[in-house]
Parts: sequence; C-alpha cells; structure tokens
Amino acid sequence: MSSQISTNLAPSQHGNISKENRHLANFKPSFWGDICLSSPSQMEMDAGTQQEYEELKQEVRRMLVANTDKSSQKLPIIDAVQRLGVDYHFQKEIEEALEIIYHHHCNHIEIDGDDLYTTAVRFRLPREHGFNVHCGMA
Repeated sequence: MSSQISTNLAPSQHGNISKENRHLANFKPSFWGDICLSSPSQMEMDAGTQQEYEELKQEVRRMLVANTDKSSQKLPIIDAVQRLGVDYHFQKEIEEALEIIYHHHCNHIEIDGDDLYTTAVRFRLPREHGFNVHCGMA
C-alpha cells in the first residue's frame, strides 16, 4: 500500500519542481573581485618571487638536514612544516630526520628538561610516520 502511494506522489512532486520559478538574489559584487576564485596554480609568479620562494625552500631544507644533537630543536620544525601544509616539499628530509631521531632516541633518552609539547611531539611525529614508539620512550 505504501509503495503505491509513493509511486503516485512521485510524478507530481517532480512536476512541481520544474514549474517553480525561483528568484535569484541580487548580491553586490565582492570587494575582492575574482582573485580569490583563481587557484594558486593558475597565478603566475614573477622572477623575484620565484627566487625568494626557492631560497625559502632551501632554507627550510637546510634546517631539516642540519646536524643537531638535540631532537627537541628539530621536532618543532618538522611539526610546523607539517601543520603549514608544505611538508610535501620535504618528505625525504623529514623521513630521514625522523629516522635519525628515532634511532638516536632508542639509544639515548634525552627527556631531561623537555616540556610537555616536546615530549608529545617526540611521541606523535614518529608514530605518524610509521615508527614504533612506545609510551615509555617518549
């Protein structure tokens, strides 16, 4: 019985939708224009901006591969790069740095003087990248 009712109502509902005239809202033009609608891949960079972009990428790359004894200096950099969403530029460097930190941390525990943020990042980042970090190691 209910299937007969639903099949009988369906054509009339679809008919009403096509006959309905909807009014469009007359929004004012945006202050920003169309600049926000275009994606960054479509926007061209001038030579100076492109050079600055490459220099900044190299600086971040140097920070990631720098030979530092304390993981508490490198882990916040890796965390910031990931949170900014530019980690895809530095996947190889991040993986190598985390591997060094993981192997060094397994042999030498340097928890003394670390704050809660550093301890949490030391636990979270390697686990996100597939390293087996136990709760007692962080």
